[in-house]
Amino acid sequence: MTDPMVRTQIYLPRDIYEWLKQRADDQGTTMALQIREALAEYIVEHQPVKTMPILREDDPIWELIGVEGSGMADGAENHDNYIYARDWEMDEDNL
Repeated sequence: MTDPMVRTQIYLPRDIYEWLKQRADDQGTTMALQIREALAEYIVEHQPVKTMPILREDDPIWELIGVEGSGMADGAENHDNYIYARDWEMDEDNL
């Protein structure tokens, strides 16, 4: 099902009108379709980018601050466990 169309009127410079008309004839399409496609592409390219913060306050990465002096000997190999696991405990194997 397609969205309902809304009729509108626009004024085009003569040269653009002629170019669209010729292009429509050559491609077996309509001027209206060309204009709709061009506007859709324009809107996608020019819509404001909604940015999301890369790091949020609750991101577990913040827990790494100061870890360098923690005595964890396997931090490089098992960093996911230390960053994302909440219930880990240091044991003799980690020292």
